[in-house]
Amino acid sequence: MKQLLTKENFECDKYCGECCKKLAIKLTKSDIYSIKNLGYKEEDFIDKTLSKLGVLFIKNENSCFFLKKHLSGKFSCKIYEIRPKTCKDYPFFNKKRIKSCLPRDLYPTLLQPKVK
Repeated sequence: MKQLLTKENFECDKYCGECCKKLAIKLTKSDIYSIKNLGYKEEDFIDKTLSKLGVLFIKNENSCFFLKKHLSGKFSCKIYEIRPKTCKDYPFFNKKRIKSCLPRDLYPTLLQPKVK
């Protein structure tokens, strides 16, 4: 049986980028302030189409605005050291133990392709 992951034993492979490709990343005011201090402009990284809901998200057109793909095929976060709180908390939002950190395993019904 595969060992369940907890906050204490979880180690992110920060080069896979699967969570950055599939999930909407909510921003706090503090996140926005920190990102702007790196020189980014709000209009560059905030998804204005979703802001009408009163919650701000990072732009995600097939992947997070800050996800960088390397020639090696690996991925990395351009702002990893000051990444948003949502990213720091992932994948333990409402769960104490998990089998996998992959979005398709954590949220299978949410990420299923739509049947036409």
